[in-house]
Amino acid sequence: MDLIKRYKWPIMGLGAAALIVAFLLFRPDKLFIDDVVDESLADAFPVATEATETTTTTTTTTSPPPTTAAQGDDEPPTTTSTTTTTTTTTAPPGPVARGTGAFYGIDHRASGTATVYEQTGDYVLRFEDDTDIQNGPDLWVWVLESDNYDGGDPGAFIELGKIKGNVGGQNYALPTEFDPAVHQFVLIWCKRFSVPFAAAPLTG
Repeated sequence: MDLIKRYKWPIMGLGAAALIVAFLLFRPDKLFIDDVVDESLADAFPVATEATETTTTTTTTTSPPPTTAAQGDDEPPTTTSTTTTTTTTTAPPGPVARGTGAFYGIDHRASGTATVYEQTGDYVLRFEDDTDIQNGPDLWVWVLESDNYDGGDPGAFIELGKIKGNVGGQNYALPTEFDPAVHQFVLIWCKRFSVPFAAAPLTG
């Protein structure tokens, strides 16, 4: 009994520390708390500058010399030049959807739309404003070298970083190795437990 009393508080302290570590590892609260993102499609692409067309018009006006009282004076005529420059800027083409698909959950709740947009050779994966995926710990965004996924080994993929939020519109820049003909599947993957959360096939 004395031994139990002696080590009571250290044991309780170790138990509390273990509970804290378990909480930080599993983060069960993430399943019930939404991380909302509100990025627009306009935020996805940098401002593009197009070549400008410049037109310059020069007008020359010649006036006779003023009349003077003195005769025989040869004064040159007065010449005035006016230059007008007009600049026309061509707006860049807007982003075009190259593939889109609906999210579905894999043992978790998910809905919404994933879309790949392209503008002047740059690609962006966008989760549209209707995105609503069950939250969880350590979720990452992957695009797979496949057009389907059976829930097992995802195979080759491109990692786009941690998910910005589980609700709302958000954009992920796609690297140069992205190929819309090859990477046709979006997967939300929990790295901490090596399990899928949600997926979306991309069709043109």
